[in-house]
Amino acid sequence: MGKRPNKQQPPSLEGMAIESFDDWMASYSEADELSLGALETVSSLLKKADVDAKRRKIIWEDGQRLSITQSAERIHADHPDLSLDLIESKVVSWLEMEFAPETYSQEQLDELDQLTEKWVDAHERKLAKRKQPRTPDS
Repeated sequence: MGKRPNKQQPPSLEGMAIESFDDWMASYSEADELSLGALETVSSLLKKADVDAKRRKIIWEDGQRLSITQSAERIHADHPDLSLDLIESKVVSWLEMEFAPETYSQEQLDELDQLTEKWVDAHERKLAKRKQPRTPDS
């Protein structure tokens, strides 16, 4: 599968004082390990998936057409050790950074990027609304 160029710039290493590999390893947390493990799990499960970015659906190998949230829930059902929020964030990461069919032209990849960006933005707005505390007036 081809890779789309990453839109985000990598963090600058300037000014970082990592004395040695041992220091770096000591700074590596369980949360980092869990996050990487979740990304590997999600990526492997979505490896054969397709995307309908216009209709905002992930098309699973079995033909199911699921939203980001539904896909995360499907993965969570088989991997309850990973939080739903973590899985959902990794599904978004997969969409933004990993899904790029090799057969797509640069023009098609650009269109996919635009559609995916709008899809993810709408998804994140919906998540933010869902997570807002409810007041007695709402």
